Amino acid sequence: MSTSLDEGTRATGSSGEPPGPPRPRRRTGRRAARLLTGCLVLWTAFLALFYALTGEHWWWRPLELMPPPTFVAVPLLLLLLTPLARGARLRLAAAALGCVLLALPLVGVNLYALPGLGGGSATPPGAVRVFSWNTEYWSDSDDPEAFYRFLEEQRADVYLLQEQVSWDVPGHRPIRSDHVAELRARFPGYHVVAVGEILTMSRYPIEDWHGLDSWPYLPKDGTGMPPDGTFPDYYRYKVLRTDLRIDGRLTTFYNVHVPVQLDISMDPASDEFTAFMRAQEERRQAAYRVLEADLDRNRLPVVLAGDMNATSAMGELRGLGDRLRDALPASDRLYPVSWPAGGPSLWRLDWAFTSDAVKVHTYRMVDSRGMSDHRAQTLTLSLPDD
Repeated sequence: MSTSLDEGTRATGSSGEPPGPPRPRRRTGRRAARLLTGCLVLWTAFLALFYALTGEHWWWRPLELMPPPTFVAVPLLLLLLTPLARGARLRLAAAALGCVLLALPLVGVNLYALPGLGGGSATPPGAVRVFSWNTEYWSDSDDPEAFYRFLEEQRADVYLLQEQVSWDVPGHRPIRSDHVAELRARFPGYHVVAVGEILTMSRYPIEDWHGLDSWPYLPKDGTGMPPDGTFPDYYRYKVLRTDLRIDGRLTTFYNVHVPVQLDISMDPASDEFTAFMRAQEERRQAAYRVLEADLDRNRLPVVLAGDMNATSAMGELRGLGDRLRDALPASDRLYPVSWPAGGPSLWRLDWAFTSDAVKVHTYRMVDSRGMSDHRAQTLTLSLPDD
């Protein structure tokens, strides 16, 4: 009789009554675990989809434009919430850390800026100083004297400048602007060449120069061609190649401005907005293709810089990364960014690359003093001896 009573007591509880509902804390932990699991599954699927689609589809571009830190900020937030899952917290924390590692290459963090991992080096005598800057429609809306003083203060050997152009905002179209003669007068001893909106100025002799024609790389149906006959070279040439003779050796400098993905002044719900995005995608791809084709034929040392209108998350930069080296390791900033120049900057849209034979000593972003929405890039480098 006592054995039977003890068994009944254990089955129903010490008081002999049926067990009550689960404790509220246990229910909360289970709900948190289910919610966090769902979020991690969805975020992992999004990352996989992002890797698969980035750099090739115009309709995916808006997602590519989110700040790169977002890719690690989301899983880090989920990691902070994992203690709420109680029994599943270790498993979920491991999954969140896995998402962080998966997304880290998309962010563009410069690990070389950490102590003991490298970074820049002392600049030797005779190093070449390069200054690259998207001027945001040259000196429009700026004091021209302040604009030119800013350029003079850089004391660069080579200037790679983009947007030597004015812009008709209501008409969404470029207006030709020519400052070559003005620069030659203000910078005696420098050689100045320009095509479209791209301008290169060098104190070294220019042996050869030409714009890379992107039109042969556009679709045969004409998508990406200029909307009218006004300033067609603005659309045709987005890369200016100059071969400079520096201390008796030839080196190629590519000055690049890849077209932007969209026009925020347009109505996102309009057909005009969609048509513009599709045309810009073709122009972007054509600019990369003609550049990569020229790089594949070029046997000279190479320096490439400009406004790529692309972040570390965008797959289209992989082609350049396979051919050249990013100057980023020579920076002392953990997360160097260039846009927007005013206020919190979260995007690195401006890039610099070199061939293996070129050594980059320093690389940094420079405040543009309110004269552009882009920060400028400066780098010092040494060229091969032969």
